[in-house]
Amino acid sequence: MKLRHFLWQNQLFATALAGAVCLALPCCSAQTAAPPRAASAADAQTEDVEQRSGPYAIAGQSYTVVQYEKRLPRVSDTALGQTLAGIEIRDAAGNVAYQKAFSYAIQKDYFQRSLSASARLAPGKTGAGLVIRYSERTARTQTGGLQTSEFWQLFGLVNGKLAPLGKPAPIGSTGGPYMGVVMKAANGGVTVVSQPDVIELQVWTGYFYVFVPLRVDWNHGGLAQGQRCMEMLGGGLKEAGCEMRVEANRKPSSEEFTFLRLFVEAHENFASAEHVVLQKDSKFEIMGASAITTWKQNEELIQPEFSDLWLHVRIGDRAGWIRGEEDFAAAGLSGGSPAP
Repeated sequence: MKLRHFLWQNQLFATALAGAVCLALPCCSAQTAAPPRAASAADAQTEDVEQRSGPYAIAGQSYTVVQYEKRLPRVSDTALGQTLAGIEIRDAAGNVAYQKAFSYAIQKDYFQRSLSASARLAPGKTGAGLVIRYSERTARTQTGGLQTSEFWQLFGLVNGKLAPLGKPAPIGSTGGPYMGVVMKAANGGVTVVSQPDVIELQVWTGYFYVFVPLRVDWNHGGLAQGQRCMEMLGGGLKEAGCEMRVEANRKPSSEEFTFLRLFVEAHENFASAEHVVLQKDSKFEIMGASAITTWKQNEELIQPEFSDLWLHVRIGDRAGWIRGEEDFAAAGLSGGSPAP
């Protein structure tokens, strides 16, 4: 028997860990100066493209995101024919509040890696911030497909200035201010004042999207994980997956029926596994997912990683959990890359 505990925002801390873990993201340059210029030989093949989005209202200021891109006008593969070379965030007066450069390389007649970005405003009761999603596509593999990776930046006020918030602090960490004030009453009741905002990042797991919650105080530069779950096993607490919302594009098999393992709970106890027949016309419902989420950081870009990934489903009148490439594929969720 196990008991699962959920740790929420009352013990969240505002700052991320100082130690950054590097990711394999070769397209990110260490420089934060103005958008770079590639070698003259590469420049001769490219055209400059500028894109703007906004304005975004943050803390009484208006900000515009400017993307500087390189395009290969005669490229045969349009998916790898354009890439982000630099990004700026400017205030209403045109002053640069933030800028970052990205390196690129041309291989034959296309970019070796293609980077794109999209920005959105994230409003809340503590203020508002900016969320930028980066999508990196690598050159075609032997299978003829593109491999896509996702990265993020969240911007809020840090010491009164717009700046990236860094990696979310884990719940239970030390070294930063609390995300909210805890008030204890004489009767033992607890009230949390000035709770941070909750936002969700729609993140690709390799088979489907999950909505990862984060706690953020936009006006004080606070960013932390939205949840952390523990389970009681063998007399001690162990990290466990937290449940999240799901968005999935299911493509049922063309076969008349397939088989998959259905577990009673999101724990690989083989004694509880039921081998279920999934017919072509079976009623199939996806109800949620469970995973342990950790965060990595490369310079100022952050990326979540998932372990112990499960999917909560209902097949006919049976509800349970499935996991693993084989069972996901049987359910019509083949592995691959997210949309660019």
